[in-house]
Amino acid sequence: MNKHAGRQKGALKGNADEPIIYNKEEDEIFHKLCLWSFTFPLHTQPLATNELRNYKQMGLIMVIKAEKVSAFREELKSLLSEL
Repeated sequence: MNKHAGRQKGALKGNADEPIIYNKEEDEIFHKLCLWSFTFPLHTQPLATNELRNYKQMGLIMVIKAEKVSAFREELKSLLSEL
């Protein structure tokens, strides 16, 4: 998981000061490059770990322009080379 103090893009703003924990590192890249995004609450079982008990599970919808795909690939290659 990747913890990132990201801000929500677009007209539907939630609490932008809350950190986002991405399940997949590439989701953070997509979020950075997206045209707009919004979050919505997920109705799932509560997380069992003490570390994440104060977080709410949220879904994230993102719209990414096709011309941003090459930038995504480059950032993903860079991320993978760091591992």
